[in-house]
Amino acid sequence: MRSSIVLAGTLGIVATAWILSGQLSEVDKSAAADANRSKEADVGKPVVSVRVRTLQARMKQDALILNGRTEASRKVIVRAQTAGPITAIHAAEGRFVEANDIIARQNVEDRTARLNESTALLKQRQIEYQAATKLAKKGFRSEAKLADARAKLDAARAKTRSVRVDISRTSIKAPFRGVLETRYVERGDYVKIGDQIASIVDLDPILAVGSASEQEVGSIKLGKTGMVTFIGGKVVKGKIRYIASVADPDTRSFRIELEIDNADRGILAGLTSKLSLPKPPVRAHVLSPAVLTLADDGRIGVRTVDNTDIVRFRRVSILTQSLDGVWVSGLVDGEKLITVGHEYVRAGQKVRPIAEGTVTGS
Repeated sequence: MRSSIVLAGTLGIVATAWILSGQLSEVDKSAAADANRSKEADVGKPVVSVRVRTLQARMKQDALILNGRTEASRKVIVRAQTAGPITAIHAAEGRFVEANDIIARQNVEDRTARLNESTALLKQRQIEYQAATKLAKKGFRSEAKLADARAKLDAARAKTRSVRVDISRTSIKAPFRGVLETRYVERGDYVKIGDQIASIVDLDPILAVGSASEQEVGSIKLGKTGMVTFIGGKVVKGKIRYIASVADPDTRSFRIELEIDNADRGILAGLTSKLSLPKPPVRAHVLSPAVLTLADDGRIGVRTVDNTDIVRFRRVSILTQSLDGVWVSGLVDGEKLITVGHEYVRAGQKVRPIAEGTVTGS
């Protein structure tokens, strides 16, 4: 009994499998027939016409844009070189000063007294040395005495020079032509050696300073001319005078300096600016944005036609955009770019290209 049930079940499974296999066979035959009909339809379908033009590259001079600010080309803190009270102020903050203009003076009264004393001693030592020289020539003075007189004379001369130098340091002077930005002392202040007196800034030339990334710094060249644009629209030229060799440890960027002529001092330090620096020229193609398309994987490119009239997808890299169109790299001169109809064809499809003619630069 149990054997009969098992046998019946087995026969049922086999029968079901046979029936299904027949149905699947019919499905396969139907699918194959549909595919053949599709191929026949494609063969009979007319070839799509597209308009093409032959690509020709041209040199593209691009620019690197950096945010920046202006800085003084030099800034120095003038410090006291001798101790003493400030007795006079000769330059106000914001005033333009020439090199060696006196900014302030210190008291010289005690130094004048010391100079008179050292000058008198110097005269005495000169007389003593002259007398010792005459006596030595006559044999009445030993060489040791003559040497001692000479040493005392040299010491007196050195002391006199030292006092004169100290007096000259009481006139505190501007080290170079510039603007007295800040004054740190007033009349009556007592200053020691090294105390701050004033800060002098040099605004001619003035610097426009920006920071370039690791990817950008390699395209910047010393001596090249760049443009600097200020808020308000003023544009001036500058020359690249410095490219940092070591990156800032915090920002990983490189300091770039442009030197700008500023004889009228019309450009102030600390102004916000944009630096436009020339990049090395590259060969590229300029296209209408309308011819760009996306591949199934999201890559940006264009569709071209090869020598056998088959559509090809060519990936491109966008360099920049201008009024002329989109500048791209990745294409080869002589390729036939589909300009009209590219949205209706796909890669691998045969088309009938209609040439628009070679257009230089696009």
